[in-house]
Amino acid sequence: MIASERTLMYRWIEEGLPIAEIARRLGRCRQTLYNWMKRDEMPPAPTVRASKLDPYKAHIKSRLERFDLPATVLLAEIRAQGYGGGITILREYVAQVKKRQVRRLVDRFETEPGRQAQLDWSSCGTIVHEGRRRRLSLLVVVLGYSRTIWARFVVSERRPVLMDLLEQAFCELDGVPRELLIDNFKQAVEVARTAEEPAKLQKEFASFADHWGFDVVACPPYWPRAKGKVERVISYVKSSFLEGREFCDLADLNGQLRTWLCEVANVRIHGTTGERPVDRVAADREAMLPLGPRPYPAASRATRRADHDARISYGGVRYSVDPRILQGRRGVEVEACVGTDERLRVYHDGQVVGEHRLMPSGSPPQDDPRHAESRRALRQRPGYQRPHGKTPRFDQQVEGVDLEVLVAGAPQVQQRPLSVYEGGA
Repeated sequence: MIASERTLMYRWIEEGLPIAEIARRLGRCRQTLYNWMKRDEMPPAPTVRASKLDPYKAHIKSRLERFDLPATVLLAEIRAQGYGGGITILREYVAQVKKRQVRRLVDRFETEPGRQAQLDWSSCGTIVHEGRRRRLSLLVVVLGYSRTIWARFVVSERRPVLMDLLEQAFCELDGVPRELLIDNFKQAVEVARTAEEPAKLQKEFASFADHWGFDVVACPPYWPRAKGKVERVISYVKSSFLEGREFCDLADLNGQLRTWLCEVANVRIHGTTGERPVDRVAADREAMLPLGPRPYPAASRATRRADHDARISYGGVRYSVDPRILQGRRGVEVEACVGTDERLRVYHDGQVVGEHRLMPSGSPPQDDPRHAESRRALRQRPGYQRPHGKTPRFDQQVEGVDLEVLVAGAPQVQQRPLSVYEGGA
């Protein structure tokens, strides 16, 4: 044992470590180290055998800083560069680099109360929603300190839906976490994070984050372990709640989910903390940012002009409006609330003249039955004329026909002598 300690001592001396630090590492006093050096001659520096992997370590490390690649993929890459060794030493080196990378990420995003929430989407198959088969998605938010879970099932993952869900989560959790750890999904991230640069957020999502005051931290691509809390919760919700579940519709499914979160998920003893999330969430709420006075304005506005059939076009779909606006100016203002309710409202002179559920591009015209009835009533009124567009003007040249005479109203008759008729049958 002493021999190995002496070897370490001499190695660290050559590396330039002070005696006090070497003594601390070995658990010995400094005088003991001085005594060893007096009795022994300085041994030759231990030779470190060069590895066949050494010329390729920089490439491997740079790849692993950006992507969670397996050793087999890296082996093919470095063999193309001339590597002649085996996969065993490569696997050992890859494991060391990945361990350091994950530890660095976890240490950076340590979760004291109120600091961080982790968020992620997950696909859960399809359901029938409002007469159409839609993809079912699960959004999960986990408070890093207390492990409190907030989750919802939705049929759209668009950015306005994400922001609307986050506002619901903030209200129900009674606070805003100071930091949101997310994946590089396109609803929030425009350019993914690299080893040198942080992620570039989508402009609207960055504005949403500024409105509520939280910071957004995007994980490196293909590093699910960096947000392991939410990854484990997603698996937990799918296996312990959704698997084998019976429900009528989306509202029923989310109602059962809220009950399960309150009565099961957030009152269980957590395997890591050893406490119930419901008992720790008070510390999170104390340290989180307070809720703002008003929600983020997620509705988008645009102007449209109603056609003669009292319809407007928005997003590749025609929607009906109150036909009475055709009596005056046809200009209207359209407000698209594309959160979880996905509604479209049409305003004319400050009054709502149409409200519909937003439909995907290419859907058939969306008619309100009341608007159709109003159109029929207007068409039955005396003196009603269907409006037409402006008649185009053009010039036509016809051989043998005097168009000027036609325009004046005179008929074009061929003139023949009477003998033609007298000699006829």
